[in-house]
Amino acid sequence: MPSYSLRRARVSAMLAFATNGALPASFLARYAEVKEQLGVGDGLFGLLVVGMTIGGAAAFHLPAVVLRRFGTPRTTAWGTVWVALAVLLAATGVVTGHAWLFFVGLFCAGLGDACVDVGQNSQGLRVQEGYGRSLLNFMHAGWSIGAAVGGAVGTVLAIIDVPLLAHVALWGGLCVVAMFVAASGFIPEAGPAAEEAPASGLSRRAIVKFLVPLALVALAGITVEDLGNNWSAVLLATERDVPIASAGIALSVMLGAQFIGRLLGDRVVDRIGDSAALRISLVMILVGVLGAAWAPNMALTLVAFALAGLGCAVTVPIAFARADAVPGLPPHSGVTWVSWAMRAATICLSPLTGGLSAAFSLPLAMSVLSLIAVVALIFQLRERRASATS
Repeated sequence: MPSYSLRRARVSAMLAFATNGALPASFLARYAEVKEQLGVGDGLFGLLVVGMTIGGAAAFHLPAVVLRRFGTPRTTAWGTVWVALAVLLAATGVVTGHAWLFFVGLFCAGLGDACVDVGQNSQGLRVQEGYGRSLLNFMHAGWSIGAAVGGAVGTVLAIIDVPLLAHVALWGGLCVVAMFVAASGFIPEAGPAAEEAPASGLSRRAIVKFLVPLALVALAGITVEDLGNNWSAVLLATERDVPIASAGIALSVMLGAQFIGRLLGDRVVDRIGDSAALRISLVMILVGVLGAAWAPNMALTLVAFALAGLGCAVTVPIAFARADAVPGLPPHSGVTWVSWAMRAATICLSPLTGGLSAAFSLPLAMSVLSLIAVVALIFQLRERRASATS
């Protein structure tokens, strides 16, 4: 039976994931109001809101450095303070009408969120290792719950006309307290001297050989989320003749299926292994994205989005777990690298989709993006063949 400290760490990691999801989502829920107060058009607003993603990508290897220097508990706790203050800075830019300040706040929030994200995943992996079975998928489901709660709170506060700055300050403070409570229950780590172990035993070529396939796996999952968030409603409205007011149902279906997949993902991984789970997931993503792109009616399109949502549920957690286990890397470096690759690629996903859609069609653009899952699957099949041969 797991020890009390390990059980406490499991609950703490779950709380950390939920808090990390809840903090920015509450602000995002008021983006319609934010756009109106800033007085900017759709094009400029689209460039401004990508600031958080750019900040996360700009962090590059910073999360690994910070985590090795300060440890997971302090990084996640004080990183959340940073994110809360950065979001408050962004909200200040909104109420003062300074779009550049809004962007700077989001950029800084992205830097901090990259560190918190790697920290909470690293802690989740330590808990998973202690239990000896898969747990990280369920923790990612906790992030989804937190994001849903944060979005709901933001919506309610907007409805009752709570001032934006008061809302962001109060919610940020609550999330900071929650993250400090969570961090207090984390599994302690070795000292800084032990954590600075050099990356011996693996050449740079071998590191790329391990990490690039994992980044592709994570990117295949993130592609489904990006298509769902930014293009599913457009697809239903323009290609399936669904009324605009009802077109958001595709996103709800995809997110609901992803949540169910994360709730059940750990059991699947424990039963069939992470390699088989990855191959099945990538096939589901491929069939789901292509099916959503070319389905002849709305019902089949929604079924396809649900299949893609189920498929993408376990990709990122498994990619993080494998990256963390790459031998010869300093602690946290594998997770940091995969996380950075995801964030950097996300900057390009929607512009690429939009460009291909404008030049050809949205179904064709989605078909091109499905090739990411194909390439990731090829790497996984090659790995299986190599393992069988050896």
